[in-house]
Amino acid sequence: MKPIGINEIQNLTHAVQYFQDCYLVSSIGALAKSSNGRKILAQNIAHTEDGYRIKFRNINGITKDFFASEKESQDLIYMDKYLNPIPIDPSKPHNPIIKAIEVAMNKLLKAYPSKKPWICRVPKCNERFEFNKPSNFLEMFTGQKPISINENNLSLSLKGKKEVSLDLFNKIKDNPDNSFVMGSSFGFYHGISNTHCYSVKDINPKYNTIDLFDHRLLRTITLTFDEAIRHMKFIVGYFNKDLT
Repeated sequence: MKPIGINEIQNLTHAVQYFQDCYLVSSIGALAKSSNGRKILAQNIAHTEDGYRIKFRNINGITKDFFASEKESQDLIYMDKYLNPIPIDPSKPHNPIIKAIEVAMNKLLKAYPSKKPWICRVPKCNERFEFNKPSNFLEMFTGQKPISINENNLSLSLKGKKEVSLDLFNKIKDNPDNSFVMGSSFGFYHGISNTHCYSVKDINPKYNTIDLFDHRLLRTITLTFDEAIRHMKFIVGYFNKDLT
């Protein structure tokens, strides 16, 4: 087996999301942004003769590999709610590594169904891996429990966690080598989608703004700290030192 290369990892920072798995695509994109995150991606994902091996470092305390063959990836078809195939935009191909991780997550959840929280089972979906929490996925994949603010609370914004959130924003500003994901709740503001996850691309220290990358639409949304507090529900992730 051969670990995935640096160019493949770099491509994950802007990989397109097709299925209802923004938690997965944004988490992988966030890991590809930090130096230790890239090391973990290279250690956890390898080419095999007919596909990929995906390693999860902590599933109920154990490390386990899942294999995604080329055929299994080809058989994973993006469909609407009536199970009609949806054509993929040829200018925005489904990243093969993301697709392999999706196949692996289907196998993981078949073997360990409790790793999909009950709240994520409410929405109807075509595939097991659709809908989950970034903190859940990140801990299984990296083996490290992430920093998490408000992800599991009922509050729909970070307003009740303003001080701790602003403190984290400033720490991220001072430590650009990091891997963080932010999630929205309900309601639309400044291009933010309902219940969607974004990888934190950058924080501008001069203007106190956060750049969020939307893997579904392949675009960057810029929010002030105040806008992020009022309109985003949670933030989850790691500083580089947290990933070993």
